[in-house]
Amino acid sequence: MYQTIHESVAVAGVYKKAEFTPKKFLWQKKIYPVDELTFVSDLRDGKTKKRRFSLVSGGNSYHLLFDRDRETWMLEEVWCD
Repeated sequence: MYQTIHESVAVAGVYKKAEFTPKKFLWQKKIYPVDELTFVSDLRDGKTKKRRFSLVSGGNSYHLLFDRDRETWMLEEVWCD
């Protein structure tokens, strides 16, 4: 099941054809390379536009959330067995 984290993270990635792809993120002073991007979805929280990235790093699944209005990143959830 997913465990809620809701912590701020730093994300590095690349833009290609006007789309951002995360390549790694920094969480709790550790760098996590993105092995696979599994899903991207756009959503709204009231008027706030957000983009959710589901990805795999080191065999674990993560959900990152980008607040498009504030331009901030949040680690939402981590899959825990």
